Amino acid sequence: MFNISAKADYALVIMLELARFAKANARRAKNNDGYLSISEITATRKLSPAYLTQITRPLKKASLLLSKEGKTGGYMLAKSPEAISVLEILEALQGKIKLNRHDCSSFCAAFHACDAKTVWPSVMSEIKELLAKKTLEDLLKSLAVSS
Repeated sequence: MFNISAKADYALVIMLELARFAKANARRAKNNDGYLSISEITATRKLSPAYLTQITRPLKKASLLLSKEGKTGGYMLAKSPEAISVLEILEALQGKIKLNRHDCSSFCAAFHACDAKTVWPSVMSEIKELLAKKTLEDLLKSLAVSS
């Protein structure tokens, strides 16, 4: 099907951590203006600051993350957890999601009668639809239920 890179996987984990932080901050007096420090993220996730930057740069470019430098700086979600989909996060890191198949019409003698050529696009469409509907908020709720 399609592969999820390690960076995209970490991006989802980091975005979930920021979503938890945002929800906790909303319930109490704002701490650091809602920014989670880089040192807290790197310590809890065992990531180097350089690798964290490689992950967060595309998220910022996709307008999913905000950053602030300095003593009270860090990262925060650019939108509410309800407004950020899993698809947006994955595509920010990996580009448009597609099947890892190429057009087999050039080498398959039975391509004109092949059912797979119509099945796979439909399956991929359903996967993308599911990822677009699933938000950070949905994931937080399912994680809370399972823990």
